[in-house]
Amino acid sequence: MFKHLFSGLTFALALVAISSCDNDTPNNPTPSAAGSFLITTNVVNADGASGVSYFQSVAKMEGSIDNSQARPAGMGVPPLVIGHHIFVLPDYMGSTKSVLTHYVKDNNGHLVERGTLALPANSGASNIVLASEDKAYLSMQNLGIVMEFNPTTMQKVRDIDLNALAQPEVRVAPGAMVVRDGLLFVGLNQFDSQWMPHLKQAEVAIIDTKAGKLLKKIVEAKHQLSFATRPIDAHSIFVNPKDGAIYLNCMGSFGFKPGFDGGILRIKKGETEFDADYALNIAQAKVENFNHTLNYLGTVRLGSDGKLYAMAASYELDASGNPYLAKVMVPVCIDLEKRTVTYIPGVKPSNGHAVAVSEANRKIYFGVSNADDNGFYAYDLATKKITGLALRVQGFPTQMEVLP
Repeated sequence: MFKHLFSGLTFALALVAISSCDNDTPNNPTPSAAGSFLITTNVVNADGASGVSYFQSVAKMEGSIDNSQARPAGMGVPPLVIGHHIFVLPDYMGSTKSVLTHYVKDNNGHLVERGTLALPANSGASNIVLASEDKAYLSMQNLGIVMEFNPTTMQKVRDIDLNALAQPEVRVAPGAMVVRDGLLFVGLNQFDSQWMPHLKQAEVAIIDTKAGKLLKKIVEAKHQLSFATRPIDAHSIFVNPKDGAIYLNCMGSFGFKPGFDGGILRIKKGETEFDADYALNIAQAKVENFNHTLNYLGTVRLGSDGKLYAMAASYELDASGNPYLAKVMVPVCIDLEKRTVTYIPGVKPSNGHAVAVSEANRKIYFGVSNADDNGFYAYDLATKKITGLALRVQGFPTQMEVLP
């Protein structure tokens, strides 16, 4: 069960369409292959654990869309938008063809396929970062490998094997990644057959992008956080332009194993070791305006105001029994300097599929699915308030990215 919570979902052949349209829907900008925003939704079966993922571009974050103009995407792994590149990965659980597909926008704003790259079967491909226009890296969870490839030619260059970094009695899985100062920082997920960590420590592998070789593994055990980065959340490790530091979201045990907590760690500018004086334990944080404990941060995004926005889980909100559909996700704002967490009111809790967090036009958009709606709610950075439902979707809103 936990495996599905971690990866996002399993994939199944049959699906149940989940429509969220009603008579109060604003005038709809006609869905089109051309647009400024990439939207990804999950349409799940009745069990909540299987279904189909779709992505499409839309012109505006308003109105209502269905999936009639959408393309299928790998279930459990949202497409990756990096500059003008759009990468679509295969299904995380290995139920679709093992191919990485590269899209770009043409002069008319349409998404067009640029190339493909065959991947090993059941690789657990989860994250991509670019070091340059001809050098990119792909983390493959199930193989313990980071693949270097050329995104222009879509040709493999080399594998960088990280299996020697595995802790005793667990396997190592490269997660989300970021490039800084010519170095690739790779969050390492160390887990057993139940996808649970064994040691209360966070680990990152550092790779020299010029040589294509592993330099070292760094470990942070002082603050007892674990499971460095969420592999299917590309923004769970990032460089903060304000201080040049790398921040990473640790998942801990997703709240399932007492004492194995998640939270935020930091690697200072110019450093290749963890900052021993910095940590934010999410489970221990006192959340302003919220009388419940948080279990983990599902997705995070650094806002233009320097704050970190997230969809956070609190199991206390819904004990209905179905972990896939339980409405336990709420929007929060994190001050990275003060290490404080504030609940953002104005929207009912969402399920674990609908956890999108993104920004456009000085608004943070939260993907939410609850009894009221399926769609993206806008949070105004100026007024610091949820202004309401902006874009209604078919299925559960898992991602929004601004296209170049």
